[in-house]
Amino acid sequence: MKLKRKFIHSSLLMMIAGISLLLAVVGSTLVLISNTRDSFDVLVNERAVRSAAADLFSLIQDAESGQRGYMLTSDAKFLTPYKEATKDVAEAVDNLVSLTKARPKYKALVDPIPSQINAKLNEMATTLTLAADGKTAEAMAIVRDGHGQNLMNTLRRQLQAIIDLSDANIHDSIKRQVAGSDQMKWIMIGAAVAIIAILIISILIIRQYIHSINDAHEEVQKFNTALEMRVEERTQDLVRANQEVQRFAYIVTHDLRAPLVNIMGFTTELENSLTMMQNYVLADGAPLSPDDIARAREAAAEDVPEALRFIRSSTSKMDGLINAILKISRDGRRQLKPEMVDIRAIAENSVNSLKHLIDAADGEVQISPSPLHAVNDRLSLEQIFTNLVDNAIKYRSPQRPLKISVTTKRVGGFIEATVEDNGRGISEADHERVFELFRRAGQQNQTGDGIGLAHVRSLARNLGGDISVRSELGKGSAFTLTVPADLSVVLRRVGV
Repeated sequence: MKLKRKFIHSSLLMMIAGISLLLAVVGSTLVLISNTRDSFDVLVNERAVRSAAADLFSLIQDAESGQRGYMLTSDAKFLTPYKEATKDVAEAVDNLVSLTKARPKYKALVDPIPSQINAKLNEMATTLTLAADGKTAEAMAIVRDGHGQNLMNTLRRQLQAIIDLSDANIHDSIKRQVAGSDQMKWIMIGAAVAIIAILIISILIIRQYIHSINDAHEEVQKFNTALEMRVEERTQDLVRANQEVQRFAYIVTHDLRAPLVNIMGFTTELENSLTMMQNYVLADGAPLSPDDIARAREAAAEDVPEALRFIRSSTSKMDGLINAILKISRDGRRQLKPEMVDIRAIAENSVNSLKHLIDAADGEVQISPSPLHAVNDRLSLEQIFTNLVDNAIKYRSPQRPLKISVTTKRVGGFIEATVEDNGRGISEADHERVFELFRRAGQQNQTGDGIGLAHVRSLARNLGGDISVRSELGKGSAFTLTVPADLSVVLRRVGV
């Protein structure tokens, strides 16, 4: 009896150690995820500050270009960019002030900007009024005085300082995210080592007391096996979560950096164009070569507009990427609502919502004839089927009429639904890549931002299931969705 009590006591200690370890790992993971989310929020805000500063300076540059162009040529067409720019300056200033008002580090840099902007706008308005009244010489005298140029240089330094500070903060935020990923990795390694140690100790205890507890050996062995399975499942879940966090951090630092690099590159192009235009505008009567004049005109007519277009395109791309990330994040936080649904009917409704596209492609759709009921989240399933059918339509093969089939069946405690098409297919190397955020495979001849299948996988895993693909390039694809037949049981199991 004493040995039995000692065995029970030792077993309880091992259980407590294992549970404490799991709680510590889960707690550490939650803290790291929270820190990553905070770092991402800072990253988004800093990018907004940087963009606001760059946009404001771009507007002032546009206004100044219009001013100088009109004063040099008296051509009213130069007033158009001036008016368009000055119209938006106040809003841009307010946006910059609003974004930085709760940021003490920006205060000294941002506070002087509204008065400096007003001084620059007044200087430009005065010269344009004089030029419009035929007093070009007086207007040019104000320009040559250098006050406007000094204001512009001051604004450039102020806004560049804001951009530099924002870049530094962005860099720090990214470093924190990378550090969080490294910490997560070491937590997983430490947890695995500790779990192995606990298992080894448990086995030694069992072997030590096996002769005194023969009657309970089978029960203890079953309990130990079940515990190992649960620990392994939790470890696999944590490893997968860590991998997803690492992939997400890579995507954020890679895909969001690309538009930023474009913006920085074309900002340099703008600076080069400005130099050529300054050589022309600020010649102060000095003779200019035909090449100087041609380069200045080309910069004003082609280089500057082109750079601005690319910068706007890059900021729009960055906004789209951020919105896509937020969309998937919102889906992960949405409360699931299990209800009795007919899987076949949901698939049919998704097909009907896209019927105009199917008809336009002369397509044909076949759906399993029998109803298949399950307790699951209707909205998530509707989004999944709509995405899969829409992908089949979008990536159809031009060599043959579109054919789509939707089959559903019950496998144990799960529902399997397969959406198969005869489209252009996916190469084997890209079977897993297509489910990654912002990743697309094959010929890029369709619009999209690469979140469709990533969104589908996120929805499927939120439901306690998953999705896989079977495809051959040039022959079509089959996406198989697996979800629990009763979502309410899964939610109760995890305490939701």
